[in-house]
Amino acid sequence: MRELDTVLENMKEGVEYPFLLEFLEEPSKRIRSKLAILYLKYKGVNLSSEIYNILSAGELIHNASLLHDDVIDDAESRRGKTTIGVKISPKISILAGDYLVSKAMSKILGVNNPEIFNIFETCIKNMCEAEFKQFFLRGQIPTEDDYINICNGKTACLFASILESCAILADINREDAKNLGMKFGLYFQIKNDLEEKSSKEDEKNKIYTAKTVLGIEKTLSLLDNLKEEIVGVFPEIKEFEGLVN
Repeated sequence: MRELDTVLENMKEGVEYPFLLEFLEEPSKRIRSKLAILYLKYKGVNLSSEIYNILSAGELIHNASLLHDDVIDDAESRRGKTTIGVKISPKISILAGDYLVSKAMSKILGVNNPEIFNIFETCIKNMCEAEFKQFFLRGQIPTEDDYINICNGKTACLFASILESCAILADINREDAKNLGMKFGLYFQIKNDLEEKSSKEDEKNKIYTAKTVLGIEKTLSLLDNLKEEIVGVFPEIKEFEGLVN
């Protein structure tokens, strides 16, 4: 998708450090941007420079969270490569994440819409609070509500913030866009929790996720229901089906 190349180039603007440029250029689905682009195109929206700024800001925030997560989880690899925390220093990984957040907020401020700025400010707060909750629940099985709230805070809210902000700029229904983002983000996080690599990482860090909290039968039922609701937004768009399979 050529639009994703534009998002990447926008993300890299003004980033002066080679190790960070290399990190941003590593293979990534940029699924948050892809979801938003497919949704906007389906709604007949032309992608403006402001929308590209929101997409790239969202991706920068996501990448910043990965740099922070790698330190929190003592991770040794990311996207098949040695993490910055191991290759350089955990301190540099934390600083690099903060640096990318600052770049993202500059792009959001450039859109000059206080409402959108507030959406992302709230989102970043929710992401941090979800990570706090997950960290302090290590070694304990969270309640179903706690688990879903963690998924919504650390993952779904960023999907929703990107989609809602793009909808505001495109003058289309923001609540529909936000709801799609929340459902897709929850689906994405639960499905990720079931993957072998993630499961092993969570087990190492004494983090209990869907399989333990909900049980496999209830987890699969929840995923099926979310998938049905999500796919229903994009009838007959094969490219979208690839996002949920």
